[in-house]
Amino acid sequence: MNIDSLFGFVDHLFLRSTASRVRVARHLSPHTVRLLQRAKFRVLMEHAAKHSRFYQEKFREHGIDWRKVRSHADLGDFFTTADDLRTRPIEDFLCGRPEFGFETTGTSMGVNKRVYFSYEEMKEYGRDGAVGMWNLGLRPDDVVADGFDYSFWNAPFTAYYTVEAMGSFHVIGAFVEPREFYERIRGYKPTVIMGVPTHLVRVTEVAEQEGIWPVKFLLLGGENLSERTRKYIEGVWQAKVYLSYGQTEAFGCNGIECPDKGGYHLSELSLVSEVTDTNEEGYGELTYSTLNRNVMPLLRYRSADITRWATDGECNCLLRFTPRIAKIIGRSDELINCSMGNISPYWFEEMLRDIPQITDDWQVIVRRGDRDDRIEFNMELRPGGDAEAVKEQLFKNIQERFPDCWRYYTKKFFEFDFRFHPPRTLSGGRKLRRLIDARAQAWAE
Repeated sequence: MNIDSLFGFVDHLFLRSTASRVRVARHLSPHTVRLLQRAKFRVLMEHAAKHSRFYQEKFREHGIDWRKVRSHADLGDFFTTADDLRTRPIEDFLCGRPEFGFETTGTSMGVNKRVYFSYEEMKEYGRDGAVGMWNLGLRPDDVVADGFDYSFWNAPFTAYYTVEAMGSFHVIGAFVEPREFYERIRGYKPTVIMGVPTHLVRVTEVAEQEGIWPVKFLLLGGENLSERTRKYIEGVWQAKVYLSYGQTEAFGCNGIECPDKGGYHLSELSLVSEVTDTNEEGYGELTYSTLNRNVMPLLRYRSADITRWATDGECNCLLRFTPRIAKIIGRSDELINCSMGNISPYWFEEMLRDIPQITDDWQVIVRRGDRDDRIEFNMELRPGGDAEAVKEQLFKNIQERFPDCWRYYTKKFFEFDFRFHPPRTLSGGRKLRRLIDARAQAWAE
């Protein structure tokens, strides 16, 4: 019996139900997880080398003998990138017959990437996801309502297979108008609500007016979430708000928030992950390989997400056997080098934090001024808000939280421009691109 068959045999006998997986998880150690990863990684290397035209070609180009590869380090400078998925025919990546497909654009590119799965792969991700949800408090007798957008996106299917694996009752509300979503799920009294922050903030505004019912927790994904917004949602629903972390390339199942210490526990029984090109603070790009995929496996895939390994010690939750990363602070394709410094969306989240007169929808555009860079803040001003007071608080936050940046500003290395908009105009209910470099056109001229 080969390793792949052995994993299948053990899974079929012992790991079909969420409860059995939870029992096993309680006894796993980080050492055991690493041993399982290494075995699965060898299976992945062989499968990709024998069935994927893309990886066959890349192994030849980089002089990689797949038989000698035991970890990411053995791959040298080879990575799979988002550009590979955009530019290469999807057939070059396929190692088996696909049964389901999704598309993703990421946050800064308009060219879609396609990612294919089998039904069995999605069910397997669902079984792993159910363990993560058990850790947050989901149980088979719960009622779950989700408000995910079903247009070409994996998130609603990740929710579906996770809830199915748990055996909970599932109300599929989808991405309908917030008041309609609230009014229609109210009859089911869901104990767990799932969706994207942009949508569920609006649903929460309705609930604040119309009333709530007992909710265990809310799980949000697909976008980042400010702590101010988290506290607002928690305050209205009187329930915890947790975040999932995932990319379509991994069926949205990269990790789930730790209820004990924050950050994300990575799904290290279905992925092997590393943080590359780290700076002095340990921040770098998260890369990963998929360990449970036969149709379209990905090897050392660059996520473009910037994070670091958690530095606040071990947690005490069920998933303590898996490694934990800190909050995602930005994307490598959103990092902009300008007169203000090497800026990312995280900078501006910190600058705009604790300014109650603006909404959580904002966008910063780096433009070329007459002589230097101009940092254009686009913010939504709440009714009755004072634009001058917002600017005053923003300047104070920059001085306190980014003193080097403030020093550059006082030396006139760059300039600020502030533009205020009515609420709900910047995002249009969709994921908002936070940081834009608009200088290319000026340079071309």
